[in-house]
Amino acid sequence: MDQKEQIFEIISFTADSREYYPASMEHEDWMPENFVKHTEIDVALGQSRYGGPFVDLPPGVEHPENLRFAAKLDLSKFSPFDKSGLLPKKGQLIFFAEILSDTGKVIYADVANEQLVRITKEHEDNFYTGILIDQIYTDTVTFAERYHEPDDEDEETNEDGLVWGYFFGCEKSKIFGIYTNCKMKRLRRLHFPIKLYFCRLVRMDLMMREFSAY
Repeated sequence: MDQKEQIFEIISFTADSREYYPASMEHEDWMPENFVKHTEIDVALGQSRYGGPFVDLPPGVEHPENLRFAAKLDLSKFSPFDKSGLLPKKGQLIFFAEILSDTGKVIYADVANEQLVRITKEHEDNFYTGILIDQIYTDTVTFAERYHEPDDEDEETNEDGLVWGYFFGCEKSKIFGIYTNCKMKRLRRLHFPIKLYFCRLVRMDLMMREFSAY
């Protein structure tokens, strides 16, 4: 099989239309209509989401110092779409990060959602707003999708005259598949939640200095 035609099984997911921010913040003119205070949105314990001013942790586990809550995945919702079988069938994956220092921590906890303890830490730093994860589904990607016609004559092309798309897929939230360099793309737009948040999340495989299992 031609490598460009190789098919990768991935888990794709979409974001809720609303974005919530710390209730202690004043509503600003730049905020779009879908911005709501975190006290005005119903978030179930353990619900999968990106960032925000509160996190659900296992009993006895403290919020890591000097890190911000970046994302939480309820694996019981994701694992049914994992054709590779790499994800645990249940439990939580909880991500913390500090973008400026490229440090982070991932906690895996095999704890039922109803046993989690909600901790609120309002701030205006990275990941200060939250977005709920909405639809989750099985999807596929191929190398061929990453190639495109050159935009100018100076771009490096392959034998077919096509250019590798380093940033292709930045708009998609996914687990597994082909690496996408979101770091530079995210700087071009400050308020693009689904891209901005998950690009930070998928880069954590490079950031993590510590992994702990509860």
